[in-house]
Amino acid sequence: MNQIKLILLLAFSYPAFETIAQISIPGDVFNRIDKIEDTTSLNLYPSITKNLDDEFKVLYPYSKLSINSSYPRGYNDGPIWKGKGATWEFHGGFSMNRAALSITLFPSVYYSQNSNFNLAPNGNQSLIPERYKFGNGIDFVQQFGSGPFVALHPGQSEIRLTFGKFSTSISTQNYSAGPSNYNPIILSRQSAGFPHLRLGLEPINIRLKRFDIGKLEIQHVTGLLSESKYFDNNSLNDRRYFNGLFVGFSPSILQNLTIGLNKTLYKNTQFFEPWDLLSVFYIIDSGVRGDSINTNDTFDQLASLTASWNFPDIGFRAYGEFAKNDFSGNIRWTLSEPEHSRAYTIGFEKIVQLKRDYFVLSYEHTNLSLNHSYLWRAEPPFYIHSVNMQGYTHNGQILGAGIGPGSNSDHLELFYIHKSLALDFLFQRIEFNKDYFIRNVQGVTNHDVEYTLSFNIQKKFDHLDLGLETSYCYNMKRYYLSDEINFYLALSTALRI
Repeated sequence: MNQIKLILLLAFSYPAFETIAQISIPGDVFNRIDKIEDTTSLNLYPSITKNLDDEFKVLYPYSKLSINSSYPRGYNDGPIWKGKGATWEFHGGFSMNRAALSITLFPSVYYSQNSNFNLAPNGNQSLIPERYKFGNGIDFVQQFGSGPFVALHPGQSEIRLTFGKFSTSISTQNYSAGPSNYNPIILSRQSAGFPHLRLGLEPINIRLKRFDIGKLEIQHVTGLLSESKYFDNNSLNDRRYFNGLFVGFSPSILQNLTIGLNKTLYKNTQFFEPWDLLSVFYIIDSGVRGDSINTNDTFDQLASLTASWNFPDIGFRAYGEFAKNDFSGNIRWTLSEPEHSRAYTIGFEKIVQLKRDYFVLSYEHTNLSLNHSYLWRAEPPFYIHSVNMQGYTHNGQILGAGIGPGSNSDHLELFYIHKSLALDFLFQRIEFNKDYFIRNVQGVTNHDVEYTLSFNIQKKFDHLDLGLETSYCYNMKRYYLSDEINFYLALSTALRI
């Protein structure tokens, strides 16, 4: 398996930075390798790896030019907005390490042509321009403005202090929580990284006398989520407080099995109180907030259980995630309807070696659609709730699965790897916002479904990595109106200094 890992590091899409992992997309080398083999992360996978060897190092500069022919399309690309037309992005920076202190500066700058396209109808919510509003009313932006723009983001940047297995950092980097390759439900790389403080305990061996219990990882992330400038004109709700706990455990008696627990809460910062820092453990009702909302309801909550089981001897991994979008209520309700407000992902990967060639086959299915319990019990679509009106978003993009509320998807992917050359074939099916379809549209031919065929090629030279990505997307009844076709083309380069 170590040989397989080396081959994958040389061949997958996006540059394999020596001291920093790239923003994750389908086929992201670090994200995929982390799931196939045991790594220093069990459940929360960072974008920034440690700089252990060099006090100062220039990170590989990376550039990409991409084009969408008909409508915006991009998944797990962090701060980059790939609108209709051309998008050019550049990532570059440095890292330095001295004793317990490490600093990574890896900002992103990009230009988006952001051409106009056919927008979703906005119903009767006329207070918000329809260009900027998702159908369910949350801050899920259709288009960032109405024309070209240039944007700068701190990207995968971080200041970290490390003391043995404990570390703390201030950062804007992206994380991926849990084992999913394409659609992590609780936390993904779909939106730009938000400013946050992280307190982390890296995997440690837990022992009871002579008995080896297993490995444990605990990560606590607290930060600020921002509203996009297109949502509303109320400055009091522009910021939301984010509090997340991510725990991973790998028992010694079941080799290569990893179990994860993820829990996140968010609330409007105008209601923030110091003890809200403990909200992932227990919500304290001070009784002095002064608003008319119950304490539980000032927070919106998401939680998930994950499992990933690797079989390195045969190159196989199976994984899943079961998530909840709301507080469960009392114990009786939970026992009666554990499926209420749920979402889930299941998937697998298989590696096959043929002499010097390698094949990696993977499949993943994600379902964010409502269960039948919504018929008799209040249940909002995933990532949406009635208190924090922006939903589970940051700067107009979903923090979790990029397919969005009420959607479901299938991803079938095959990599072929030969020395420094990698070929990638991907088939995707995404049904967008089935919850909205059931409640407002219906009809056997009216589903908003996109089918995508992609072919990507990556080639590594001595000091230069080149990539070509192509996709054909057929969106049946886009926004439940009419069929549309989108062609995607991207060229990428990475300079290995």
